[in-house]
Amino acid sequence: MKTIAFHTQHDANLAIAQDGVLRLALELERLFEERYFASARDEATFRQQWRKAIEAAVQETGIEHFDVAVTSWVMPSQRRILAELVSADRWVTVDHHRAHALHGIHDAPFRRPLVLSFDGGGNDGTFNVYRVNDDTLVHAHRLPLNLGTPYRLLAITMPEVTGRRPQPRAGHLSLAGKIMAYAALGRVREAWLAPVAEYYRHYQEPYQALYSLGESLGLPLEPDALSSDDARDLAATSQHVFEQLTLQAVRDHLTEGDDGIVLTGGCALNVRANECIRRTFGLPVHVPPAPNDAGIAVGALWSVERPTARPDVFVGLPLQQDVSPDELRRRAAVRTDLDHLATLLRRGAIIGVASGRAELGPRALGHRSLLALPGSIATKERINARIKSREWYRPLAPAIAAARAHQFLPDPPSSPYMSFAAPLHRDALERFPASAHLDGTARVQTVSPDTLLGRLLDHLERQGEPPIVLNTSFNTQGRPLIHGARRALEALDQSDLDFAWLDGWLVPRDETTAARFATEAS
Repeated sequence: MKTIAFHTQHDANLAIAQDGVLRLALELERLFEERYFASARDEATFRQQWRKAIEAAVQETGIEHFDVAVTSWVMPSQRRILAELVSADRWVTVDHHRAHALHGIHDAPFRRPLVLSFDGGGNDGTFNVYRVNDDTLVHAHRLPLNLGTPYRLLAITMPEVTGRRPQPRAGHLSLAGKIMAYAALGRVREAWLAPVAEYYRHYQEPYQALYSLGESLGLPLEPDALSSDDARDLAATSQHVFEQLTLQAVRDHLTEGDDGIVLTGGCALNVRANECIRRTFGLPVHVPPAPNDAGIAVGALWSVERPTARPDVFVGLPLQQDVSPDELRRRAAVRTDLDHLATLLRRGAIIGVASGRAELGPRALGHRSLLALPGSIATKERINARIKSREWYRPLAPAIAAARAHQFLPDPPSSPYMSFAAPLHRDALERFPASAHLDGTARVQTVSPDTLLGRLLDHLERQGEPPIVLNTSFNTQGRPLIHGARRALEALDQSDLDFAWLDGWLVPRDETTAARFATEAS
């Protein structure tokens, strides 16, 4: 069976499966170089956007006709246009949170998990609970609780988070990740806990919610109005309440027969809450690679035909070869291998890697990654300020060989997709300060040895280094993960990046950089 699925709202994506094997997951933000890409509302532009995406998908997979096409929360006029662009025998729909949950359970190693899907909202609410019975996903409860929108909404009041940039009514989607990092700067104020919990429980509309909470706290909850102290403490208090409400939802629905917990939906990107759940209930917790809406199309596929094996994560488009080998050579590029990359990392290089097919989801997992060794806090500062041009308090993830994780963390999670903020060993904090967040935790990636990043870590270990490397997304400010070689070269030209490694081509930023690392090699 050949199946294609579509999600057209923010984080728009399509996915294709053949006989239960995931062939492609395409996030449109990569094609159109617009983070959180949402389809146009006018029909002509919508048609143009999706024609380009479908043509790219057909070119990659070679599949031109489908047995089934699936849409999730796609409006009728948009479904009509998609049906004109795609040849399929049958069209079906699946609910938003059910698609999230299906993505989660078919990526998880459990037989009878409790499944929570929660975010800022879909056609079927904001918080849904599922169980798996006889290999079938069963809806258990819908909770009247929105943790997604009010979480990021508070950030619009915090100038250190917004950068004083104008925000949409409920805040830009990027604010959720920023305020999660920012919360480590503040302290929980006990007097604020009850009003903030009420804010979450009764959230309905942005301005009403901010006004009511502001009156309760005695704070001016208007755009960029808070002082640094109040903003930091409100972020910390909000994070604490978010965690407690999530813990309560798990506690209310967990049963003795559950063999694991699956968290999905955009709120499952909250690595601090995920870690709280993992440490509280004594059960393994799994978060799929794209718990946000970027995974909707993949989950929608499995509503038609379940996967025959755990899906691969490197199922995006290959790196776009929009730079010729001759141009690369003129930039002093050479063909090189992972062993040489490991050598450059040991000498202090920061390297942008764009190799093979892109990873599914918002985390860079080694195919579209900025890599460096974590031994100096100056490296973290350089990446944040002079390469990614982002806030100084944002963390970088340590990617660690899964088999060696206990050397770095006292209680390491299984975290192939950077899903948990786990505490580091004291000696790891001292040896690898760039890998730790301000609270001493790390958004760790536990790396399988059979991946590109796993092989690189093996080369580092063979050269006498611990198998740990900083990993953050290979993108520049405001853009999604690198899709084409041309953008990677622009990142070299416009930032403080040392090298780009593009499908085996090592490109230095300039002659001075190449000479400096050549000198260090001698």
